[in-house]
Amino acid sequence: MRVISSYISLELAKIIAICLGAFIAIYLVIDFFERIDDFLEAKLPLTRALHFFILKLPLVVQQGIPMAVLMGTLITLGLMARSNELMVLKASGISPLLVVGPIVTLALLASMLDFAFSEYLVPLTSTRANYIWNVRVMNRPLPTSFSEEKVWYKSGQVIYNIRVLHAKRGLLEGVTIHMFDSNFRLTSRLDARRGEWDGQSWVFSQGIFIQRKADGNFTTENFQSRRFDLKERPQDFQHLEKASEEMTLAELARYVAEIESEGYDSTRYRVDFHAKIAFPFTSLIMALLGIGVALYQGKKGGIAVGVAASVALAFIYFLMFQFMLSIGYTGTLQPVVVAWTPNILFAIASLYIFSQAMH
Repeated sequence: MRVISSYISLELAKIIAICLGAFIAIYLVIDFFERIDDFLEAKLPLTRALHFFILKLPLVVQQGIPMAVLMGTLITLGLMARSNELMVLKASGISPLLVVGPIVTLALLASMLDFAFSEYLVPLTSTRANYIWNVRVMNRPLPTSFSEEKVWYKSGQVIYNIRVLHAKRGLLEGVTIHMFDSNFRLTSRLDARRGEWDGQSWVFSQGIFIQRKADGNFTTENFQSRRFDLKERPQDFQHLEKASEEMTLAELARYVAEIESEGYDSTRYRVDFHAKIAFPFTSLIMALLGIGVALYQGKKGGIAVGVAASVALAFIYFLMFQFMLSIGYTGTLQPVVVAWTPNILFAIASLYIFSQAMH
């Protein structure tokens, strides 16, 4: 029995490694041809581009592990069915659990590896890769300081201090704006709890506006809502918004607690926190799904069918995962529900297909 388990584990591990390598190669080749023109226009050496793509490797591996597990499971069992190995095992009275056990064990190990990449390697390498792309290649301004999401940002004669940045939503929370003249003397200051882009200009709410008069004195105005025409647009802040993959779970949890204690919106970060926990389990879910599909399709399985089925199933899963995250960002559903719904639905589907295959 141990020989059979070792054989299945070894064959599955080899195919998973091949599938993961193929996924990484395809991803990097596509990404290379999409970005290399930007590196050349920025007049950066090819060694800098190579450094950038090396730094992206942990993120690519972390995202590719679940798909490699699914593809490896389908192909391994498909080939065993095609060569009648599964039929021989069944005829010998060997329980299907002997086949399932090594696959589930490897999937659990893959989930642990995925989590380790997400927690320890990806935050470090993604931060450096994003710096190279945003600052060195795209020549975007670097924030003066950046502690998680607290940003000091200088643009011309204006300095922004933003407590919570939601650039993609066109939303600034806990914002202070200092405006200077050509001699770098303070001319005005805006403090507001919230600033929102309405498509044409910024609308700030619950704030105070202080402005220097010609005689050197200052005027103070409290307001509930006021429109300001600033040069910066939401897209100018997007590269400053720290992505969730750049933070560990501890950093995300600490930041969520901080901004919630100050009364700011933490919905997006709470969703990302639960997603970082749920996503590594994708490898286990993909393995269960692969087992069910492979056993159900029987001898009709093979490399071509396995690859096609795995790509289609992985696409459906990741589409659902991103869709649920989008719903979660709006605050419609609880973050924990949003993050775990795809895994739960696919786990139920996997168990159903497996039960049908056993009949």
